[in-house]
Amino acid sequence: MKKLLLSAVVMVAASVNVLAQDGRGFYLKPTGSYFIKVTPVEFPNVGELEPRDRVFNINPLTGAQTLISEEAITGSFGQGWRAGLTGGFRFNSVVAFEMGVNYFESEKQTMARQTGYNQFNGSQLLSIHSRGQVKALDLTPTLVFHVPTSKNFRPYLKMGAVLPVYGFLEISTDINDQTGAVASQINPALRAVELTREERIEPRPTIGFLGAAGFSVPIGNKISFFSEIEYRNVSVSSKEKEVRKFEGTGTTLLGTRVPITINDLPTAQRYTDYHKRIDQNSNTPGNTNYDPNQRGDDLRSYINIGGLGMNVGLKIGF
Repeated sequence: MKKLLLSAVVMVAASVNVLAQDGRGFYLKPTGSYFIKVTPVEFPNVGELEPRDRVFNINPLTGAQTLISEEAITGSFGQGWRAGLTGGFRFNSVVAFEMGVNYFESEKQTMARQTGYNQFNGSQLLSIHSRGQVKALDLTPTLVFHVPTSKNFRPYLKMGAVLPVYGFLEISTDINDQTGAVASQINPALRAVELTREERIEPRPTIGFLGAAGFSVPIGNKISFFSEIEYRNVSVSSKEKEVRKFEGTGTTLLGTRVPITINDLPTAQRYTDYHKRIDQNSNTPGNTNYDPNQRGDDLRSYINIGGLGMNVGLKIGF
């Protein structure tokens, strides 16, 4: 009888503890996450480079190319790690409001690649490889709907918005050109170049959406472990670009090796403003009013930084 009474007391105490954790009040949730891509699409162009993985032979005498293979490059910048801190207030046993702050770094993604071989001896004459990575900080206001229960397993659903407040897409391109095709565009006096280029694209303000399903399990007084499956849909468009690094070594027609710095890059190529529409008045190559000493213009592009992920962390009540 005493054992039954003791068991009943323990069960009642546990239930009271669970209900206390689920009661009205503030809480914090430190969170770690990993997201995977769900709807991969073709990446935007990197300058004049299309999102393709092209392999071809080159005739070193004429420069003519013979295609070996070509593949579209797809992916998503939503794939990667997130870390965040969420503050919440539970109004009753069902409804709560949360505001999260999250930092995100995507996995580095190949955006364009070209590989050219000497058709006579098979040596590599051209290599271009562009990789991009997104870093971002966002706010996530959400409503949370709990299933009222006194059990240890407590499911819930939530939905809300994603508000990126800071971030950029950083693209790094490595070039090794022994054909002169790329080198001559930098300087007509060059016949070869080895170069690293880094550019940063700033985004326009946007808003995304999220939905999640999760559960929490109490592990102590006012402390719970939680896990969520979350889906995000966030499309971001480009606003402006700056080339932040342009360094390498060029070889002249006479065989002299000369350094290449960012000062060799015209202003129109170093800085770019993106627009929904460009016309004959835009500062783009080929237009009669093109000025290489002014900021360039280009069509805006879009990337997705959403995906499907798992959040895990602790919920700490106050």
